[in-house]
Amino acid sequence: MYRQILGYIPSNVVPAAVSFIMIYVYTRLLTPAEFGSYSFVFSAVIVLQTSLFYALPIAVMRFYPAALLEGRQNGLLKEAYAVFYVVSVALAVLWCLCGWTIGFPAADRTAAWLALPLLVFRSAVVLNQSVNRSTNSMARFNFIECTHATGGFLLGLAAILLIGRDADAILLGLLIAAVLCTFIDFRHLLIGFRRGVAAIDRATLMPLIDYTWPLVAVAVTGSILQLSDRFLLGSLGSAEMLGIYAVAYSLVERPTSLICSSISTATFPMAVQILEKHGPDAGRVQAGKNGAALLALILPACAGLALTSPIVAAVLVGHEFRSGVAILIPILCATHLLRGVRAHFVDHAFHLGGRPLMMLWTYAPAAAANIALNLLLIPRFGMLGAAWSGLVCQAATLVSGWVLGRGIFPLWLPVGQVVRAAIAVVPMALVLLLVPFPLSWLGLIGAIIIGAVVYTGAAIVLDVLGIRTMAMTWLRVAVRRFQRVPTSAGPV
Repeated sequence: MYRQILGYIPSNVVPAAVSFIMIYVYTRLLTPAEFGSYSFVFSAVIVLQTSLFYALPIAVMRFYPAALLEGRQNGLLKEAYAVFYVVSVALAVLWCLCGWTIGFPAADRTAAWLALPLLVFRSAVVLNQSVNRSTNSMARFNFIECTHATGGFLLGLAAILLIGRDADAILLGLLIAAVLCTFIDFRHLLIGFRRGVAAIDRATLMPLIDYTWPLVAVAVTGSILQLSDRFLLGSLGSAEMLGIYAVAYSLVERPTSLICSSISTATFPMAVQILEKHGPDAGRVQAGKNGAALLALILPACAGLALTSPIVAAVLVGHEFRSGVAILIPILCATHLLRGVRAHFVDHAFHLGGRPLMMLWTYAPAAAANIALNLLLIPRFGMLGAAWSGLVCQAATLVSGWVLGRGIFPLWLPVGQVVRAAIAVVPMALVLLLVPFPLSWLGLIGAIIIGAVVYTGAAIVLDVLGIRTMAMTWLRVAVRRFQRVPTSAGPV
């Protein structure tokens, strides 16, 4: 498991680093209102991408191990890409009809037309990457993820400098990067047209669709829960509020997603494979190990980011954004801690149990509550109202998901390891609170290094995830190997 996690580090670290660089640059080139306009359009793309295309990559990763055992993996991929093409064409037709008949607002017309191909090609990249994950094509996966993130930023920056400082330029750069990364895996796109690949079988296609459509319903409600605050903040508040909120959200979302993705990218397919080969008991034990690893990393990350929010805001964002971002980061850290545990651990019970539609019972009420709370709180408290609403609803979703999921696929969680990880955070938090780090790059780097060292030391002492035990085992093996190496010295 740890080798898999380490192997996928580039695909998580590079996009996260690029996102921080993007925030550093864009918040100095754009005003909060301009960044808010970009965030509004891009959030709409993410909502539609999650709602329409999120389920298919999950289904591919879920069914690929069984299809591989049966020798019909190419047939599964043909069916998956056929569904993708049908949804993409239907979306394009509907989008064009809306644009030609109803029309898009003049100020957003170019962005609206760019959003359609951006949505399709970003979704194609994600589907291709799910195939690479399922086939353990680690190097290819890492290369595409890094290229997608880096290319999107550099091309967007070039468009800003050449075309103008607005949302259209950033979206154009993201679109070109998505097109390039899609065609790196051109072989996946054409798998249905290869000779020797069996025709689509209704008997095997229907289980894929039956598994996928509930995930679509869940994804829609999950998107509403996660991103409705942006649309309501932009409508009930202002573009400036949305721009500041979006920057704070990205500063928290990227590192937490880095941790969660680095764990689940490597371990969720492993849990599925163990479930298929060794049965439910082995699958739930592996899922529990995944959850413990997730918590051991995301707890210190969220705590450290919340405690250093003034330094992060002073260093990484432009002057117009700083005060609002510093206030929002601690609240959003708590929200993303809960969201990461829910999405990358608790929700796996529904996927592994084969009943993803049941997640609606947790997502739908929370999404409705989030909209209601935002309507109530944003007019009175602005950005803080949106942030607190998200925190309350994510907490409710986590608790309800855990309770409901245990009746479907009872996940095992090593409570002792979780408690040790939480205790190991305490000395790190004390150091970050008591040491007066300067509001500069030196202070930020120092806080990161010292916090990481203190937490790592505490984790070793407490043997979090068995890290001390493994280190001692590796050391003993290394010593034994060294002692067995014969000396080359001989008589002269």
